[in-house]
Parts: sequence; structure tokens; C-alpha cells
Amino acid sequence: MKLTTSANCPVCNRQMQFNWETQEIPYFGEAMVIAGVCTCGFRHSDTILLGQKEPARFTLQVTDPDDMDARVIRSSSGTIRVPELGVNVEPGHASESYVSNVEGVLSRIEDVVDFATRSAREAGSVENTRRGEMILENIALARQGRFKLTVILEDPLGNSAIVSDKAVRSVLSTEEIECLKTGMLILDV
Repeated sequence: MKLTTSANCPVCNRQMQFNWETQEIPYFGEAMVIAGVCTCGFRHSDTILLGQKEPARFTLQVTDPDDMDARVIRSSSGTIRVPELGVNVEPGHASESYVSNVEGVLSRIEDVVDFATRSAREAGSVENTRRGEMILENIALARQGRFKLTVILEDPLGNSAIVSDKAVRSVLSTEEIECLKTGMLILDV
């Protein structure tokens, strides 16, 4: 099914087009893929899974450069943790899903940490600058296989995964699920 709608751009308030299309996605099943681009440059894309699976945690020990190729499928309700870096990527209300690999996840983290480190340096925060530089250094070492790290992907809706023979899947408990953000507004009436 394909559908086109229009809405006001949240940046410039001009009308922009959104394309909606259902697709069958490997590992996930049927999904609604949404994409929109405004003439001002604003872009929005998302994938909404039309089913729900068992809440799950995937844990991958990244011990050599080959592990960087493991596929990471993060839905808009997925939380990524890299404890050795002290990094948690939690979903927000505008969270977008993506399919990447461990290298791509580290690149996304690196971009945010690099920006925060530059901002800390400009603000004169020596401690935050050092912390950011240490995270960036450890990411570079991990790419070379010289810094071991763990990538944990948790999803209360079960729509995220790490696809690798080395990834360990476990079911989330009710208590663990309650501690996770979903990126969605939930009304409890």
C-alpha cells in the first residue's frame, strides 16, 4: 500500500509531502515506512513496525574488528548501551529507527560526542573535554580491535535486534521493561 500526505514542516511551516508505504522487512515482518523532505532541508523518516514481539535484550561483545560488521536494527523504541564508553542512547519522542552495523552505531555516537566535546572545550570545561576525548579515543581503538566493548540493545516492544552469531538474546523482565523509555507518548487512563 502506498499513500502520500502533506503536513506543515516543523522548521519552516511550509507544506511538505510524506510518502507512506508498507513493506515486508527481514527479521521484523510488515512495516510502515514513512519519508518526508521539505524544501528547507528538513527531513523525517521512520519505520513503524505493524506488529509487536517479545520484549528483548541483545548483547554483543565486540572483541575484534570483524564484530564491527554485525547488523544492528534499532526500532524507534530501542535503547542502545555501551557501558565501557558510559554511553546510553535512549529513544525520545522524535526517535527514528535505522538499520546499520556496530561501526555505524559507533559513528553515530562519535558524532554526538565530538560535538559535545567541542562545546565543552569552548565552554572551558576541562573535565567534560577530557571525558569526551577519552570516549573518542576508545572508539578509535575499538575499531582497531584494541579496545573491547559491549553493545547492548534493549527494546520493550521487541522490534530491535543485533544480527550476529555472537549476539546473545534474552527476554526482558517486567521490571526492566518499566525502566526503559519507548519514545512514545503513552496515556494511562
